[in-house]
Amino acid sequence: MWLLWTLIGCGAGPWVEGEYQFYTLTVQDACLDGAMEIIFMPNGPASEHLFEYPVFVPHPKNTPDSYDIDLRAPFLGMPVTVETTDFGLGVRGSVMESVLLNESQYGDCVTTMSVDVDLYAIEEGLMTGDARLDVSNARGDEGRCPSFDADPCQVSLELRAQLQ
Repeated sequence: MWLLWTLIGCGAGPWVEGEYQFYTLTVQDACLDGAMEIIFMPNGPASEHLFEYPVFVPHPKNTPDSYDIDLRAPFLGMPVTVETTDFGLGVRGSVMESVLLNESQYGDCVTTMSVDVDLYAIEEGLMTGDARLDVSNARGDEGRCPSFDADPCQVSLELRAQLQ
């Protein structure tokens, strides 16, 4: 196990603690036939999307670590607990109770989103990862909320992160 731990970077390998710039590379939307893509890749699927704010990522030896992160509106003040996993770092069950959907399309509609993330160091200061968001409980006073294919439905993101 120690050899595997070292090879994947949780030992003395490529993990570097610090502020990382995150990018969304792809979106798989099982909620609204791709309509949720605009939240995570507003310039379309051909353009990776830069998160508005850098995100602190601890070294695996400094986990678990809990704090709030800002990604971009509407994902501000998101509570996370980062833990070491078998292959990198993970965030499990981070919940945001009232995430505003695309206001121009859905008005005041908010949803509850639960987020799980896996991050893997691929070289010093560079990570890749996956995020899974369970989207549920669409609600709003204007009656413009979409009808999801399932409740909760899932949105999956492919991520890249680079040390600032």
